[in-house]
Amino acid sequence: MTSVVLTGEDLPLPGLVAIADGAPVLLSDAGMARLAAGQAVLEAALARGDGVYGTTSMVGAFKDNPVAPEDRPNYALRLAQSHCLGVGAALPVRVVRAAMAARLNALLGGHTGASPGLAHGLRDLLNAGITPIVPEYGSIGCADVGLMGHVGAALMGEGQALGPEGGAPMAVRILLRRHNLAPMSPGPKDMMSVLSSNAVGVAGVALVAAELRARLPLLLGVYSLSCAGFGAFGIPWEAARRTGMAAEIRIARFLQRINPPGGWTPRRNLQDPLSFRCMPQIGGAFLATLDRVEIALAHGLARCDDNPILLDGRAMTSGASLPLTLALDAQALVLALCHYVRGVLGRILALCREDLSGLPRNLTFDPGRQVAFGAATKLAADLSTAILRESTPASLYQVPVANGFEDEASYLPSIARALRLQCTLLHPLVALEAMAARQAVRLSGATPGGLAGEIMARLACDTPWLDDGGAVADAVARAETALAAVAGRLAADPAPEFRHPDPAPAPIAERTHEDA
Repeated sequence: MTSVVLTGEDLPLPGLVAIADGAPVLLSDAGMARLAAGQAVLEAALARGDGVYGTTSMVGAFKDNPVAPEDRPNYALRLAQSHCLGVGAALPVRVVRAAMAARLNALLGGHTGASPGLAHGLRDLLNAGITPIVPEYGSIGCADVGLMGHVGAALMGEGQALGPEGGAPMAVRILLRRHNLAPMSPGPKDMMSVLSSNAVGVAGVALVAAELRARLPLLLGVYSLSCAGFGAFGIPWEAARRTGMAAEIRIARFLQRINPPGGWTPRRNLQDPLSFRCMPQIGGAFLATLDRVEIALAHGLARCDDNPILLDGRAMTSGASLPLTLALDAQALVLALCHYVRGVLGRILALCREDLSGLPRNLTFDPGRQVAFGAATKLAADLSTAILRESTPASLYQVPVANGFEDEASYLPSIARALRLQCTLLHPLVALEAMAARQAVRLSGATPGGLAGEIMARLACDTPWLDDGGAVADAVARAETALAAVAGRLAADPAPEFRHPDPAPAPIAERTHEDA
């Protein structure tokens, strides 16, 4: 795979996704120079006798307890071990690799005080395909210390990891020897620089955001197929294109572009149910929220969220470890996805109701003898309900920890976990909509073209009709595979309406140590 160069200045989502999927990384010379300059600032601060949280002192409720210079190497190991507190299932390899890359890129900004050895250690793990086992529970989202502790321990040869071939977890020391790597000897602030990061939560949100943006054209293609089967009006798309908000206009333009005229004839008077009529508004809210998340991610992937942070030649205490803007934007994405899912369920049920669609009940080909979609709607309802359950605002749950010293949190990893579950369940739900829409098209005699026609043809290759002739679950799995193929084709030729937002990078002058 093509290497991704980390600069410390920005890390576009496609690059992060590539690293998550196994791409090796290179460290830019400019980024390594900034890293070395930041280390020099730290060493000067320590030589002056400045207090540096987590380096000259312990952390949390014990912040006023000093760490003697001769004890700092041992303290670094104890710090990592005491914060290996994650429990539960291991996070996906892609999430952990993305978290390591996010942390590594931020180090190259030069404001952490970390050593070049830490950057090399993270790079070597990524390039060797060694992925620490990081459990999913253990962070409240004000620095993922309880999860990144497992990464820190792995850098020093402790704990368990997966090798590039996957399989069962192995001792990190064995994997390091197998790849001719040595455990890291941490610099004075290296372990604190590993722990004091929201990289796990940021990575989790980033990977889901990238997947949702890539899948949005497919979702709208399946919706278009539902419109064809239902005989829905396309007039609301034109109304939104003329009067809607910016993201609504983008959705409407896409729908008009992928649906050539003449594919179906509306079958009702005046207007359709809201799940059909309001796609520019529902999809527009979803797209606008996704844009905001990606803008916040661009900041989180390129900036140091450490406490303390090195600026103007000294270590400054910082609240940057609270990624609340990203957490709230990601929580809004959870809600936007819930609204989209309600529409998916609404369309499936509407297609199955003869009083709304004008088609045979439950889209049966043999009324009175087939269940057809009658049972499948229960699966659609269960998937939708499971997705909607994740909408509880995670960031409002807070219990002061560290003896009351840490009394705020974003719960970003919890929000990322909710998004990941929602996205996983969305695939079979959309497959059900595509299957219902395809069956409705056959019953209605519509002939959709464009993307809806492509989806129809792809489903015809291997996805059976729901005519009681086979297991619904098998048909859903086949439909998922067919839709994934269409999504892959669409991702290779991105639609202009769904381009990534392009936030302005931070001025380089603000990111250097002029006095280092």
